[in-house]
Amino acid sequence: MPRRVRRPLALLVAPALLLPALAACGSDEDDGSGAGLAEVEVTGEVGEPPVVEWPEDYTAGDAESETLVTGDGPEIPEDGTALVHYWIGNGFDQSEALSTYTALPEALDLANAELPEALTDPVVGATVGSRVVTSVSAEEVFGEIGNPTIGVSNADPLLIVVDVLGPTPIEEPFVEEGTGFAPDLVLGEDGRPEAMRFMGRPQPTGQLQVQTLVEGDGEEIRASDVVMVDYLGQVYAKPKPFDTSFDGQPLVQSLSGLVEGWQQALVGKTVGSRVVIAVPPRLGYGAEGNEGAKISGTDTIYFVIDVLGRAPEPVAPEPAEEESPSASPSPDPSGSPSAEVSPTDAATPSPAVSESPSDEES
Repeated sequence: MPRRVRRPLALLVAPALLLPALAACGSDEDDGSGAGLAEVEVTGEVGEPPVVEWPEDYTAGDAESETLVTGDGPEIPEDGTALVHYWIGNGFDQSEALSTYTALPEALDLANAELPEALTDPVVGATVGSRVVTSVSAEEVFGEIGNPTIGVSNADPLLIVVDVLGPTPIEEPFVEEGTGFAPDLVLGEDGRPEAMRFMGRPQPTGQLQVQTLVEGDGEEIRASDVVMVDYLGQVYAKPKPFDTSFDGQPLVQSLSGLVEGWQQALVGKTVGSRVVIAVPPRLGYGAEGNEGAKISGTDTIYFVIDVLGRAPEPVAPEPAEEESPSASPSPDPSGSPSAEVSPTDAATPSPAVSESPSDEES
């Protein structure tokens, strides 16, 4: 499975062992005399960090939300997973407390009861492409002790800005019989792919092969984008997949952080597309392969990919005064298509992408 990293979302769950005395720091309880959501001005494009102009005295009583920008994408269901960027400002000192815009957007599981309703409720029913702003007390988000890790007292008034960036579900059902170079699919009771079948299908060519099964009408994927995808990965001629997200949460990752085969295949594709790709070793896991996923250095790996959303390249954070060199990530035996843990043969020229129409064999 994809490598999991510590994300800002984890900070929304208040640490259970912090001393209750920490809750006393920060602002006094709201007496209702200050300016609320109506007096805050939030500007900027959806997908980019918001620019917030605070009133002189900002307070937050009962949680209230407002949709600043209404997107033209599909609605987010109450039990769905939404691709979001969010920004949390502390109205006590009018500072940024937490932001995802300098990292990856979050795949927000709206059915997760551990997440604060102040974050998830405004997203339910919102359309993809929307920006929603919420005024709420910190106690409703972080509980009785606030979150000292990010300098938030339980009494602080918060402003939460959420950009809904996806997903765009693909309504076209999966087809069991492959066309072109694509393998057949084994579908589960829910109609999602569980495995691939290669018997009777064309053998790999040694080149990157890409076939569009469904062409979406969303935005084009750029090389610098973050993508939200569901995928199934399987080695050619092997009976079982080495990885899938169709039975869990979608993968959210910078395209530049994925193997070269993914980068070449997905750039220029549109959100809402379904593609199948065959990735030769030099554009996948390289000559070393991936022992944990039982992928050798000569294996061609196939992926079925649903492109559910995109987000712009993360905004670079302000440089710290002193920085130490980052340690190289340790190898990941999970079989995730992450380039950080999946070396390619840099000395080998990248092959041209072979684009195959859905009814032709490449």
